[in-house]
Amino acid sequence: MNGSFRREKKGPGLAQRVALIVGTAPTHLRGKESVYRSEQQRRRIAMLPCINCGIHGLSQAAHLNLSALGKGMGLKSSDALLVPLCKADYNNKGCHHMLDQSGAMTKAHSRRVQLRWIRETRDLLIKRDQWPDAAEADYQALVTPYLERMST
Repeated sequence: MNGSFRREKKGPGLAQRVALIVGTAPTHLRGKESVYRSEQQRRRIAMLPCINCGIHGLSQAAHLNLSALGKGMGLKSSDALLVPLCKADYNNKGCHHMLDQSGAMTKAHSRRVQLRWIRETRDLLIKRDQWPDAAEADYQALVTPYLERMST
C-alpha cells in the first residue's frame, strides 16, 4: 500500500434509488458550453513560439488571467483567449508560470501585456487563416466590450 487513501465510489443514495424506480429521477444533461472550447485550437496555439520570449518548442496554450474576461477561481476563460507561453524547462521557470503564479508583474502591467498578447496571437492566426469564426465570436463578445470600457 502506498499510503494513499482511496474511497470506494458510492452508488446512489436511498432517495435517488426510489426516484429511479418510480421514474421521477431528474436527468441532468450537460448543456452547451457557454464559451468557445476547441482541442484543435489549443494544439494550434501550443505550436506557436512563446508570445513573450520567442522560445520555440516549449509553448503551452495559456488562458488569459483576467477576471473581466471570464477567468475566475476554478474557471477557464474561452479558448479564444489563449496565448502561447513557454513552460518551465531546466533553464527557467517559463513565461506560463510567470503569468499564472509568480506575482512578478503588477496587475496593471499584467493586464496590458495579456491584452497585447491576445491581439498579437489573434492577428497571427488570422494571417495564417487559422482563426475560427467561433473564436472570433467569443473575442468580439468578451474582449471588444472590455476594451471599450477601458477606454472610457
